[in-house]
Order: sequence, then C-alpha cells, then structure tokens
Amino acid sequence: MKTRQPPRAPSPAAVDGAAPRKRGRPRIHPLTTPLPPELPPPVPPKRGRAHPNAPSHEEVIDSYSRVCLTQVEPKPLAQSSVRANAVLWGAWCRWLASQALHWSDATRQTIETFLDGPAPSLRRQHRPARNPSKMSSLTRVRYFSVLKGAYGHARTMEWIDQVPTVDDLQPKYEAEDAKGGVLPPGVLARLQNTRQLQEIFSPTSDTKSHWRLLRDRAAVALVAECGITTAELIELQLRDLGAGPHTIVQAMAQAAQRTLPGSEREGTPPTPSLNLSNPAIDNPAGARMPAAPVVLTVRPSQPHSERALNGRSFVLPARVCEVLLPWVAQREAMLTDMTARHVPLARREAHMKKHGLNGPLFPSRQSRKDEEGNAIKDRFFPMEPAAVYLIFKRAFAGLDPSSGEGVRGTPRTAQGTSVIRNSLIQHWLRTMPEEEAQTRAGFKTLEGMRVIARAAGITTQSTTSPGEASQAEIEGADTRIDKKRQPGQKAVRREKGDGA
Repeated sequence: MKTRQPPRAPSPAAVDGAAPRKRGRPRIHPLTTPLPPELPPPVPPKRGRAHPNAPSHEEVIDSYSRVCLTQVEPKPLAQSSVRANAVLWGAWCRWLASQALHWSDATRQTIETFLDGPAPSLRRQHRPARNPSKMSSLTRVRYFSVLKGAYGHARTMEWIDQVPTVDDLQPKYEAEDAKGGVLPPGVLARLQNTRQLQEIFSPTSDTKSHWRLLRDRAAVALVAECGITTAELIELQLRDLGAGPHTIVQAMAQAAQRTLPGSEREGTPPTPSLNLSNPAIDNPAGARMPAAPVVLTVRPSQPHSERALNGRSFVLPARVCEVLLPWVAQREAMLTDMTARHVPLARREAHMKKHGLNGPLFPSRQSRKDEEGNAIKDRFFPMEPAAVYLIFKRAFAGLDPSSGEGVRGTPRTAQGTSVIRNSLIQHWLRTMPEEEAQTRAGFKTLEGMRVIARAAGITTQSTTSPGEASQAEIEGADTRIDKKRQPGQKAVRREKGDGA
C-alpha cells in the first residue's frame, strides 16, 4: 500500500501572491551578456581657437552636401554618397572632440595622425576590425576624400584660412583590403547550383513556411545569376518576367495545356517538365517550362533614387527556371486563394489583374494595416532590406556554417547581395568586354566598377583622379557604413520568424 506524500509547502512567490512557476517550464538564460550603457559622444568645442567665428561642424557638412547635390562639374553625387559623407565627417569630428579640438583647428599633422590610427566606430555593435591598430587603405581613401572636399568648401566660404588636406597626404589604395567585398573562389558557383539551394532551403515539418523556402531559393538563384541589387530585388514585380510575347503566367498556362491528352495529335509538341528530384515538394503548384525563353527585365532606377542604375534584361537559363518557376506558380496559387477568401466575387477578376502582375515578385510574409488598423490580407507587400539580408545570410550559412566569421589576418566576407554582385562583376570583366559588363551591371559609367575591378587586379578604361576614384568607390562598393536614420525616416521593421 502506497503511503501518501504530504503536500508541498507553497513557494515564497506563491505566498507573496505571485503565480508560481509551472513544473517543467525551462528557465531562460541570456545567450550573451547585456552591453553596458553607451557612453555619450564627446562634445566638440563651440568655438575654434584660430577661427572663433567658424560655424559648427553640422553647418559645414550641410552646406557641403547641398553643393555636392547641385554641382555640375564634377557630376552631382547621389543621395547615398552624400549621406555616407555625412557619416564619415561626423566620425572625424567626434574624434577631434575627443582631442578637445574644433573642426577648424585641424592641421596637416592632425589629419596625418588620424589616418595612421584605427578607424573610429560608426556604430555600437560593429564587427571587430581586421587590424584594430590601423584603418584599411580603402577607409583612409574614403576619409581623405570627404575631408578634402569639406575643408576645400570651408576655404571657399572663407571659414578657414588654409586647407589642411594637402595633396601629398593622399593615401594609397591597396587592393588586398577590398577582398572582403567579394566571394572566395568557388562560392559563387555553389550559389548558382540550384541543387545546392534546394538542400539549403529544404522543407521542414512546418508546412506554413514551405512557400517561403520556394521564395528564398528563387531569390538567391536570381541574384546569383543576374547580380541585381537589394533594391532591385525588392522592386521586382511579376510583370517583369516574360516568355516571348506573353507574361510568365500566361506562358506557363499554355505550357500546361500542351501536356494534356491529345495535344500531340493536334500538332502541338509537348513542353518538357522541370527537372526536379521531388516535384511534390519542389513544385507543389505544378509549374511548367514555357516554350519560349524566360526573360527577366530589370527596370531602371527612379530618377531620385539613392543609386541610379540603368535598366537591363537577362535571359534566364534552365537551371534558374527550375527554382524560379515553381515559386511563380506557388505565388499565383496563394494570391488566388487570398482573393477568394477576402475579395467579393464581382471584383475578383479585376483584383487579380491589378495585384497579380503589379505585385512584388518576392513578397513579405507580413501584411500591412489599413487606416482603421485592420490587416490587409488580399494582396502582397514588398519585403524590407533587413529581410532580404537574412535570406542571404541563411544561404551563406548553409554553404559554410563558419562563413563570414573570418580569421585573424584574413579578409572578412560580407553576406548580403552586394558581395554576390561584386563577384559577378569581376567575373564579367574577366570574361567579356568592359562595355558589356557595364551593361549587365547597370552602371551608367565605368567609374562605379573601378574598385571592384582593382580588387581583382583588372585594369579598366576609366581614367579618374584619386578624388574621383575614391568617390566612385563610395558609390560602387559595399561601403559597410551604418547608415543612420535621418530625421523623419522610419526604422526598418524586422520581420518575425526567418525575417522575411
């Protein structure tokens, strides 16, 4: 006969009135130690010693930025370059403030000391520098270009008497420092291997996330083939895909009709199916390969966008279509289901025409809300840049779990779309004429590709001065600058789950 155990004494929390912790509930421990409170930045002196009437450093960069945006010779700078200049100028002035110096007190000796030291931190949680004691040559070139322009503008405005950025301080660029912005040998070919992408983005027990796997592998395959930017990937719409005179949806529908019984007797040859190892998983919506080649049209950037690129077209190979077309068919099936659930019958056809072709090719998993706060569930919305980054971070982690970590003394590889784009541009410059590579990359001039070409040891036909070359590097390369939010700019929303 079992003896009855006496009841347990209540926990102190239960005695105090708080709900006791349930048995079996795991205790959550922080994975990392929380960071200490961030120290406030040093406050620069209000007045300069030699130039007490000089304006503040904010007024200097604001005035210089307006000139850069409206100048005719050399060409006006893009908004992204102007913001990058402001970030670097702010870091320089904070370094001066730590020395109790006003921006107008800088001398040749001050700039030389700054360029020979470590790079100032542009953000709190930044990745550790490869050389903590000295900034890279590319960083020195960028800082010197900004300082030379800002102090030259200050001299023109008669805020200072002499320009401390003399020409003999111009730093030399070392191509070895740019290798962290391109992929190691063999990685690009693995990203272009659709079989490998199917293994990386393989289905899990969560059936609700299956469509995201199809979307993610299609996005990675498209970037690895065409080298489009993150902004271009987000702006792609379904109407940008076509096959012959038809849209991609119409072409796949015609291909499906040709596979029906009797189509061969009518004189229409059957269309080959996609070469997939497991069609039930990799092609749940039953996509078919169109008879005509599949063409992706990348529309030109908007006139006032951060980085203006030309439009271009790519004929997609069959290996890319094997992962892209299943996603297109799945996307169409999802939109049809959303329309049937949330749109009245009389408006469904018009709704599908409007939000089908004109909707984002790679939509977000998050919906948006209307003015009354209700979720809009009858259409797709574009992804955020942070979500795109997480997709490619997962792709790199699937190729190599230690990718991007780097080792001491070796370049650290980036993990976004920029590093894939840079590597493709290097490949194009090695295998085709410069003009064709420039067209594929979308650049209006060859200067935007100069830093990427020099990292690969390739000489281009562009002839620019050191100052123009450093500005091309800021515009054409992955600057790795933490672009801080401007006043009034909304923060990027990090999406739940896989971030997309």
